Amino acid sequence: MEGVIIEVGLNESTTKAENPHVPYSPDEIATDILSCSEAGAAIVHFHARDAQSGANRLNDEDLYRESMRAVRAAGCDVLMYPTYPPAEQDPAERFRHVRSLAQDPDTDLEIGPLDMGSFNLIRFVDGDFAETAFMPIEASVYCNPFLQLRDMLAYFSKADLISSLAVFEPGHLRAICAFLKRSEIRGAPLVKFFLSEEWLFGPSPDVASLEMYARMLESEGCAGQVEWFGCPNAFSSPEKVLEFVESTIRLGGHVRLGIGDNPVASRGRSNAELVDEVAELARRSGRGVASPAAVLSRCRN
Repeated sequence: MEGVIIEVGLNESTTKAENPHVPYSPDEIATDILSCSEAGAAIVHFHARDAQSGANRLNDEDLYRESMRAVRAAGCDVLMYPTYPPAEQDPAERFRHVRSLAQDPDTDLEIGPLDMGSFNLIRFVDGDFAETAFMPIEASVYCNPFLQLRDMLAYFSKADLISSLAVFEPGHLRAICAFLKRSEIRGAPLVKFFLSEEWLFGPSPDVASLEMYARMLESEGCAGQVEWFGCPNAFSSPEKVLEFVESTIRLGGHVRLGIGDNPVASRGRSNAELVDEVAELARRSGRGVASPAAVLSRCRN
């Protein structure tokens, strides 16, 4: 796909103390999504959050619905999708909000989220291990069992949702390619290569690792069947994010970034400002910026 797809990790678990622009309430989230769309984002991923405390409400369908309906009421066609809880092992409850939003014509959900394997969800900060905001260290294994993956991919196909598939370890990409070979993924999925300085998953957070993933697509026989993204996560500086983004565009990939993904490296800037920067890089590269309609056309063919 020629145009660069820009996806925003809008808020994740970032606090207002880390970046005052991070949105919590449905109104704040909708307003921020509209600003990102105007700046050139085609896709926005966000967490439902408590309006006052900012606590995650990861499968609160009413909060997601309120934000998404407000964006649609404004006439915006940006593609939006939620997250889901890391610890809930009952798949019916874990993905209940995704199924509900997909059936609501006023949210117009087009993308289904799925993290493509299990791993330890733990951070290494200032020389010590640190737990997440929503999983205690005693329960650090982020479980995504194979049968849940298969079940949700089947649901995405049935519901005509584009699959957004997160890769945190190389084996996750091999699983995606295996599902593609068996025709268990409909259309061209959005494959996200997450590389992090702070979180202890995956290969080193550098351009060589990004190139490794691109080579894996070739060696696994899946090149050309996916739209892949470089996703810098918890990087320490805007300069490192910029280098990563420039390399992603040069290698033919798409870009996900946002103050949710990089609280420190965002340095107090808004999501729309970050999108503006990537959009300018995409235009200077000659590839340009992909629209939501272009994403739908490519991924559903």
